[in-house]
Amino acid sequence: MKILIVDDHQENLRALEAVLESPDYHLIFATSGEEALKCLLKDDFALILLDVQMPVMDGFETARLIRSRKSNEATPIIFITAIYQSEENIKQGYSLGAIDYIFKPFHPVTLKLKVEAFVKLHLHRQQIKLQNDMLRRRAEELRKINANLECTTSELRKAEALARVFGETCTDALLTLDGAGQILNANPAATEKFGYGFEELLNQHVSRLLPGEKSSFLGQKNNQITSNCSQVLDAIAMRKDGTVFPAEIQVGVASIGEQQILVCSVRDITERKQLEKERKERYITLEKLVQERTCELFLANEKLKEEISERKKIGKRLMKTSQELNNILESITGAIYTLNQQWQFTFVNEEAEKYFRKRREELKGQVIWEIFPELSEYKPLLEKALNRKESINFEIKSIFQYNLPYEVYVYPFDEGLSILHNNISDRKMFEKEMARLDRLNLVGQMAAGIGHEIRNPMTTVRGFLQLLGEKEEFKQSKGYFELMIEELDRANSIITEFLSLAKNKAVDLKPMSLNGLIENMYPLIQADAMVSDKEIILELQDTDVLLLDKKEIRQLILNLSRNGLEAMPGSGKLTISTFNNGDEVVLAVGDEGNGIKPDDLEKIGTPFFTTKENGTGLGLATCYSIAARHNAAIQIDTSPSGTTISVRFKNPGQSESTVFS
Repeated sequence: MKILIVDDHQENLRALEAVLESPDYHLIFATSGEEALKCLLKDDFALILLDVQMPVMDGFETARLIRSRKSNEATPIIFITAIYQSEENIKQGYSLGAIDYIFKPFHPVTLKLKVEAFVKLHLHRQQIKLQNDMLRRRAEELRKINANLECTTSELRKAEALARVFGETCTDALLTLDGAGQILNANPAATEKFGYGFEELLNQHVSRLLPGEKSSFLGQKNNQITSNCSQVLDAIAMRKDGTVFPAEIQVGVASIGEQQILVCSVRDITERKQLEKERKERYITLEKLVQERTCELFLANEKLKEEISERKKIGKRLMKTSQELNNILESITGAIYTLNQQWQFTFVNEEAEKYFRKRREELKGQVIWEIFPELSEYKPLLEKALNRKESINFEIKSIFQYNLPYEVYVYPFDEGLSILHNNISDRKMFEKEMARLDRLNLVGQMAAGIGHEIRNPMTTVRGFLQLLGEKEEFKQSKGYFELMIEELDRANSIITEFLSLAKNKAVDLKPMSLNGLIENMYPLIQADAMVSDKEIILELQDTDVLLLDKKEIRQLILNLSRNGLEAMPGSGKLTISTFNNGDEVVLAVGDEGNGIKPDDLEKIGTPFFTTKENGTGLGLATCYSIAARHNAAIQIDTSPSGTTISVRFKNPGQSESTVFS
């Protein structure tokens, strides 16, 4: 028996353990009310010894919570206390469901006897509970048996009534016989079918109605019933007037005490026999037709096999074609998808998944306008193509791909539309670059045509200014002459830059190190930087040897460096770096200026376009021309924190170099 002892003092628990220790008891200890409640959740106890004075939760509160659980409503509780001995405390303990209230110090023998008594009382109570449960189960079993008997009686009464109604309404003749074959009872159908009155049939032998069939269901010896009586037999029945008819008889056996009773049903099967005869004749006719049709079906089956074989071949070819088509659609670099007439996605290739940034499983079956309502502005164009069955194409800025330009081709078919989105960013860039090169070419042609004609008179004017400036009578105006000569030299340098734009200018390409050129020019660039309180940083990595025109590359580096220095309004750092990037060698010049405005970025490299007060607009245009003659490309990366201009030279081991560009 399990006994729960609750006390917050270990010495009290040990004392109670010494008093109550017994092989009949399983003592479980708890040092607080919370621990006692946890023990009650795990086990059932025959008795609880509960100390009243405990911290956090006293014995009274613990008892109240124990009694609140339905499973512990009847668990005996004995309060043990050394302090709470007033009559009010005792009443409170008993009101909480305690069965005893013991004061400390207690008498060990008395406590032990009380515990034994309450444990026995608990055992007795459990036995009574078990007996009550057994009595309830027995009462329930008797109730069910009684209900089954009543149900069976009711069913028997129903069966008797149904049997009576069945016998009276049945169209088959029903005869009740004793073991010797004497008729004990007959239904109205029997008297009508055989032409006898009811009284005439009673006590007559069944052989009078079924001549020659007596041995089929009656024993050969003493007319006893055999096991054959349960069979369904075909027989010949005889009416009172001597006429006969084919009949089907079925006999059922019932035992009442030691007496055996037979119930014999007789059914007139004249019509059935006639139908069987007709069926047999039809069967013969049908058999002939089946043979004829079998031959036809055999021929048709052979033809069908050939068709199936051919269709399988066609199916394989179609499957292969479908797979090839699918592979083609998946390999196309453009985004391809199809819409049915309800505007639902039916096919999406891999590029379309990347374009819409959704997996095809998320797109298929979805209405395009519902998942992408921002595309509704193009709905009229798609409706036009669908309704008129006309192919159309138009350009858009893709909201899914950072407003990159895409050309959309729409092709209608019977089930809907097939749509291709083709990224034309490279084409647009190529067109822009071609337009810029056309402008450079035009300027170059102008430079080649008029440069010579302009320089000749300028040389003459400069010579006369030098002669006049040396004469004594013009010494007072020598400063003016020097200023005019400087301006003529400046104009000549502009013409020189102008002539460098010529597309067909010859270049002298020789293998050399790009880093070496930069290191040679570093003092000159550093001098320009120091004048404007700026710093030059070189970050030169090992690079491949390139085919370069030394003079032009020096001009390219100088132009890019001076542009970077001029782009920084105050002090700052200009970083010149070189590195290999795949099959390219990159020269990068980065400043810490304010960046280039988006509107100006598109015009960069156009001759005579400048954002500086004293600029000619030919510096970057010259750089673009030099890069083109070296089969290189210029890339500009700009932000409010600075601009980096990269010149990407093709590695001569990877691409073919030319002397003229």
